[in-house]
Amino acid sequence: MLRVLFSLLIGFALLPKLHAHEFYFAYAEINYNEINRRFEGTLIFTTHDLERAIEPKGTLIGKFEKLDETSAELKRIEQYINQHFQITYGCALDSNAVDVHCQSSFTLEGIVTQLNGTIACYISAPVSAIYNPLHFKFDALMERFPNQQNKLTFTYRNQTETFSFLLYDQPKYFTLKP
Repeated sequence: MLRVLFSLLIGFALLPKLHAHEFYFAYAEINYNEINRRFEGTLIFTTHDLERAIEPKGTLIGKFEKLDETSAELKRIEQYINQHFQITYGCALDSNAVDVHCQSSFTLEGIVTQLNGTIACYISAPVSAIYNPLHFKFDALMERFPNQQNKLTFTYRNQTETFSFLLYDQPKYFTLKP
């Protein structure tokens, strides 16, 4: 009887570890739309990882699956994305010459939660003019999950490049070709 109780105690102690996963991923696909002069794309996260990153106490767990366009949590997702996914680029304020570096400010256009446990966040950001160099920062979820690895695929005209991001491996650079 004592062995059974001991086995149950050990089993319950290990149960949270069985549901945890050691590796975390987020994906982004972004392109520069020259006609509309904006960055457009999708960021994909594991839903419960994003919920925990935004609210470490766990009060958001399960809520992202039920969001609608009036939910206050959408603003929190947008703020989180703008803190942890950034594009810095050369821009011209007063001329056709690069005179300052601008930083993206994304708008969350919408979200879709998937049956596979992921959430797709559709984003866009206006861009007045874009010049070299482009710097990408994508450290989403890394403050909560140090083993996080993020991937970004960026497309400009016929150029497409994929970048991998680790906690201590930021930022990445992209050079626009005419």
